[in-house]
Order: sequence, then structure tokens, then C-alpha cells
Amino acid sequence: MKFRTVKSIWMRLSSSIDFLKHHTTWLRAIVGVVYFLLFVVLLSSNIFVSTLQLEIGEPSPQLITAPWDKDIEDTVGYSRDQDKAAKAVKPVYQPDEEYLNLLTKDLEKTFTTLRDTLSTTGDDRTRINKLKQAQLFMDLPEKVLSSLVKIKPDDLNAVEQISKGIILSRASNVDSGARIDAEMPGFRERTKADLSQSGLNEEVKALLKVFVDQEITKPTLIVDEVTTDALRTTAKNLVKKNVLRYKANQKIVGPGEIVEESVYQVLRAYGLINSHNTWKSAAGIALIVLAGMGTILVYLFQYKRDILRLTNRMVLIGLTMSIVLAIGRGVMALNLGPDYNNLSGMLIPVAWATMSVAILIGVDVAMLVCVVLAVFAAVLVDPSLSTAFGLQAGLVALFGGIVGVYSVSHLSQRSDLARAGIFVSGVNILVISGIAFSSDMRLMVWVVGVILGIVNGLASSFLTVGALHWFESGFRITSSVRLLELSNPNRPLLKRLLMEAPGTYHHSILVGNLAEAAAEAVHADSTLVRVGSMYHDIGKLKRPYFFIENQFTQENPHDKIAPTLSSLIITSHVKDGLELAKDYKLPQQIQEIISQHHGDSLVSFFYHKALEDNENVPEEAFHYEGPKPQTKEAALVALADSVEAAVRSMRQPTPGRVEGLVRKIVKDKLHDGQLDQCDLTFQDLDRIAMAFVRVLSGIFHSRVEYPEIPSTREHGSASLNKKLLGEADQEDGNGPQMDNLLENREGSARN
Repeated sequence: MKFRTVKSIWMRLSSSIDFLKHHTTWLRAIVGVVYFLLFVVLLSSNIFVSTLQLEIGEPSPQLITAPWDKDIEDTVGYSRDQDKAAKAVKPVYQPDEEYLNLLTKDLEKTFTTLRDTLSTTGDDRTRINKLKQAQLFMDLPEKVLSSLVKIKPDDLNAVEQISKGIILSRASNVDSGARIDAEMPGFRERTKADLSQSGLNEEVKALLKVFVDQEITKPTLIVDEVTTDALRTTAKNLVKKNVLRYKANQKIVGPGEIVEESVYQVLRAYGLINSHNTWKSAAGIALIVLAGMGTILVYLFQYKRDILRLTNRMVLIGLTMSIVLAIGRGVMALNLGPDYNNLSGMLIPVAWATMSVAILIGVDVAMLVCVVLAVFAAVLVDPSLSTAFGLQAGLVALFGGIVGVYSVSHLSQRSDLARAGIFVSGVNILVISGIAFSSDMRLMVWVVGVILGIVNGLASSFLTVGALHWFESGFRITSSVRLLELSNPNRPLLKRLLMEAPGTYHHSILVGNLAEAAAEAVHADSTLVRVGSMYHDIGKLKRPYFFIENQFTQENPHDKIAPTLSSLIITSHVKDGLELAKDYKLPQQIQEIISQHHGDSLVSFFYHKALEDNENVPEEAFHYEGPKPQTKEAALVALADSVEAAVRSMRQPTPGRVEGLVRKIVKDKLHDGQLDQCDLTFQDLDRIAMAFVRVLSGIFHSRVEYPEIPSTREHGSASLNKKLLGEADQEDGNGPQMDNLLENREGSARN
């Protein structure tokens, strides 16, 4: 029963793996989710790691001491002192213009009522009764009312102006006006005292005192918020920050002691306690990671879909980024001392990741990875992004990574990697110095920062050299460094080619020169083209003497066999070359060039020879198996191969005839459909032809005719020739052949 259960689980797992292999979209999606979670964990891990879980007001469960010397700004005390200074500033008051306008209207309304009464026809009793209808006049004694109805209308205007002046001047004065409700009784008494001392008659004084008691019911002054806030802000700014100086092992809080806000602040500064918004911070980091990964994916989808379709490339990008962040997490745990711990972020080797991606995948992708990793480095150093240390680490990572990319963008030898480390160190020094000057960094801190920047650059170079082989092998990616290693003439396969098929070896070298020049003209991978050319004919090692360039005698083995067999031998060198390439573990790109450098073209010489014997011979038997060139690089090798062989067979290779033949071969390849599946344009073909002609003109240039050799040297040379001829005749009876050899040697000496 257990066996069946295990077997069923294994079958389900196997089917799931097979499903993912055939559905790469799902596989890439799973890989993306895994890397997303990994990035979030690496960037936010330190906000979850804490030795204590305390809150303000709780007792400490243990004695907590300072891990190292540290100066901590007392932000709690600073905030408290600022609040105290702000509260000490008395508010500034100003007249309540809206309320004073309302009082003015009420006072004018009172005198308007009195005027209307005085203008009423009738006796005094009638006028008094009319006044009593108004609320203000109802509380006045009969005697006062009798006097008021006898005031002359002309005197009433003057009385009104005097009344306004006394009441409103007192109310609008910032010193004598009422600020709060508690000041209202005193304000009314002072206003009525002013009225008593005025020159108004007693009846009017009595009326105005009633007005003051009934109508002035709220403070006449309000706070001038703008001026008050400005004074309070000034008072806050005058408060100086207090720095708490803690020594290593100094007590922060004892067991059972209440954790006050100031103590909590110190614990957080040392990273000994978690904040209340841990999950909120993690969510913010997750959004930043999502934005960074999304930016890379959108760019690849828009401009580099070929990379997006290759799962191993995507895994490599994520792996390099993950390793850099993991190294950064380890670096952040280093204790560099109280004054230098904030500089540890400058050791994060972002340049290593960007250089590796640039070499293995591409420069443009590496540039984007550099920008995203710089942001991640800033978050890694300061997850809350509340200090300048994260920004500083991000700037060092950004500029160092960019310089690293450009340093390896034209990699031609391993020493370039060492030089790249020096360049990264140099730009790190510049950036750190710029940060030091702009932030008023102390001299020793700047010196340590510069040292860390140099270590960062050199470490990035060492890591690139060390990891490059493993990345290439693990992800089956061929870098330019690997290609340069394969181009070494001491490689076993090339040594075999030189010794066993020297003609093919020299042919391959010339093809490499032609193809490399053409690759530079059309912006193809010139290193891949050159190395691919060196290995494209290794299949001829199986039967080297069946190929014309390796036939150093007058005998041609093809004269003794049928054309169909000759064609089979010729075309089989592609298959033989692939087998050798696999045996020697040559990169896939080289294998593709080997299989595609003849496409499915026709072996025309033996086909026409076969037609002489049998007109019904099938043409299919004389074609290469293909496939046709799929890339620019394979097409360039195919064109260079045909051009080199054709030009070598010319009897009089003048520049004009060479150019004509080159263009004819390119045109024939195009019309034969051999270039249909690669992305070469007509403009590219013209540039390729011109590059071929330029290289071939250097090979088949005209010679300068030298004067005749002096007679003494001719005599000596003739004697030497006779001696050698005699020796050769005695050895193998091949005197004419040796004569030709000597003639060739003399010709070579003259040239």
C-alpha cells in the first residue's frame, strides 16, 4: 500500500515536471514568483529579525546594554523641548474685524431707531412708547427716555460719532480689548468707565452702558495664527539637538525597568527592537521589488524577446541578482566600528552582477539590471529609506555597475576583467569622494569609504573571473572569454587540424579573417564569427586527403571513385564535424555554425560530373543536409567559406576580378535561398562584399619586381641547387620535384 502511494506521488511529480518542460511559460512564471519572494525576503529580512519585542510603557525582561559605541540624537527629547518652546510663545491677538463690523451696525441701528422716533409726529408720550418697542430701550428708566426724546436731531450725529469712537476704540485695541470670555466683564466695566468720563449727557451715557451690557457678548480680539505660528516656529528652530553618547556595554535599560519613549528610541537606533509597522514596511519593499522586476520583464518583452524565451537566461539574471543581495545581506552584518558601520553598504558588489550579465547575456540588459540592483541596494541598506546611507550605497552601486558594464562590453582577453575591476574602483573613489564633500564627511570616514570602494571594485573583478566558468557551464552559455580560450592554437582540436589537415587549417584562418571583417561591418559578433570559422571544417579531419586543400600530390582520390560517393564524402564533413564538436564539448553556437555553414546547397562539381555519366541522376543526392544559416554569424562564415575557396582557385586574382567574383558568389547564395532564414539585409550584403574585397586585396596585392641577383650569389645558389638535387636524386629519384621545391623557396625569399 505504501509502495503504491509513493509510486503514485512520484508519477504525479514526474508528470508535473514533464508538463513544465513542455510549457515553458508556466515554468518562467514559477521562476519569476520564486525570485520575487526571494528578493523580498532578502531585502526585508532585517526588519523582522529582532532580539526583543517591547513596547513603550512595558517593563524590560532583561538587562540591555549598548553593543558598541554610538552617538544617538535624542529625537524624543528634541521634540519635547520644541513643543515646550512653542507653548512658551504667547499668542498674538488682532481685532476681530467681522465682530466689530457687526457691533458698528448694531450701534448705528440704535441711533437710527432714536432718529426715527424723534421725527415722529405727536407728543413726548407717543415717542416714549415708540422707543419702548425696541429691545434696547425697554430697560431704560422713564426719566432717561423722556430726556432722549428731547435731543435735537442735529446733535444726534455728533453723539453717534463720539459713541462709536469710545466703544470701538476700546474693543479694537489689542491691549484693552477682550481676548477670552473670562475677560468680558472687565472689558465692559472699562468701556462703561470710558463712557462715564466722556462729555455726553447722562441720558446718552445710560443708553450706551445698556448697549455695552446687552450687545457686546463675546471677545473682541482673535488670535493672529500666521504671526503666532511664525513665532512658534522660530522658537522651535532655536532649540538645539541633544546627542546621547553611549559606550559599548553601557546600560540602556535594566530588568524590570519601564521602557520609556527615550529608551525605546535608543533600542531602535541600535536595531535591537522591531517597529510597529513591520508588515507595512515589508509590503512597501514588495512593491519596489515588483516594480524593479516588472521593469526588466517589460524591457525584455518589448526589445529582447529572444532572451525572454530562454528560461536559462532568465534564471541566470535572477540568480546573479539574488547572490548580490545575499552578499549584501552578509556585508551589512559586518561590524566595522561605530563610526563606519554606515559605510558597509559600499561593499555590495553590484558591478560583479552587471559585468557577468553583460558578458553572458548582453550590455543593454546589464544596464537595466544595474539600475534595478542599485535601487535594491539602497533598500537593503535602509529599508525605511529615511536616511542618506541607503542613497549613498545606491549611488556607489549605480555608477560602479555602469562602469563595470562598459569595461567588459568589448572583452577581448581575460586581462580586460582585471582592468574592469580597476575602472570600477576608480569610479567608486570618485562617487564616495563626491558624497564626502557634499555631506561634510569626516576625513577618516572618507578614507575608510575609499578603501571599501576599492575593495568593492577588485572583489567584483575577482568574482566575475571565478564565477564565469560555472555560469557558462551551468547555463550552457558561451561568453566571449570562452570563445577566446577556444581560439588558442594550442587547443587539441586545432592542433590536430594543423597537423593532420594543414590546408584546411590555413583555409579556416583565412575564412576567419574574412568573416571577422564582415562581422565588424554589419555589427555581428566578430569573436564568435572568428572562432566559428576556425572550427567550421573540423569534420575534414576524418578524411583530410579527400579535400583539395590537403592534397599535396598530383593524385586525387576522387578520380578513382564515383561522383555520388565523392559527394557523400564531401557533404559528410558537416556531420563528422558535429560529432567531433560534441566529443570535444564545443559550445552550441559553434556547433550551429558547423552544421549551417553550407546550408542545403548543391555540390555542383560532382553533380555535373555525375550528369556526364547519367542524365537522370537525382539532384537531391548532391545536396548538403542543412539547415540553412539561421543567424548573421553562421551566414557570414558560409559566405566567407565560399569566397575564400573561389578566390584561391583564380589564376590571375586582380582587384577587379576579385570584387566581381565576390559579388557573384554573394548574389548566387542569395538567389539560391541560402540567406533566407537569417536577418541580413541587402545593405548588409553590400557591406559584407566590400569587407571581403578589402581583406582579399591585402592578400592578393601586386608584388614589386626586384632586380636580378648578383652573379656571385647566383653561382653559389646554383652550386647549392646542384648539390641538393644530387642528394635528392640519390634518395628517392625525385629530382624535378625537389627542383620545384627549391624554386618555390627562392621565390619566397625574394618576396
